[in-house]
Amino acid sequence: MSETNEIMTALNHFVQEYASHPEVITSTAGQNINATQAHLLMLLRTQSLTNTQLAAAVELSRPAITKAIKNLIAHHYVIATINETDKRSTFYSLTPSGEKLALRQESAHQSMLDHLNTIMTNFTPKQQKTITKFLKQLNQIGDNQ
Repeated sequence: MSETNEIMTALNHFVQEYASHPEVITSTAGQNINATQAHLLMLLRTQSLTNTQLAAAVELSRPAITKAIKNLIAHHYVIATINETDKRSTFYSLTPSGEKLALRQESAHQSMLDHLNTIMTNFTPKQQKTITKFLKQLNQIGDNQ
């Protein structure tokens, strides 16, 4: 098997494992949210934000954020508050159950980062830079199509 095939096999395995990792709340906590919505919960844990601010923070379109927020509101994780001075602006914030879910997501996210840091200690700084360069170029494949 060529190195390229081995890398593809390893990446495919990682993607399949990552999708079932505890960080993806939908599969482990029985919650009806996806990874994007979980990320929004983490962002809203520190402050109330508008649709536009959330879209910029996660680099998604405003319609995508609207759809995600609607689901979070439907499941009582987020509430919408219209700005008193500018009635056109709506701020989103967490409910108590949204706060709990956001904390669980942050914990799972930190656990994943800790595992990654442990793995990366097996590589020299030069090798780490090569890995980073490889992953950045790999991510550009989709951008160029």
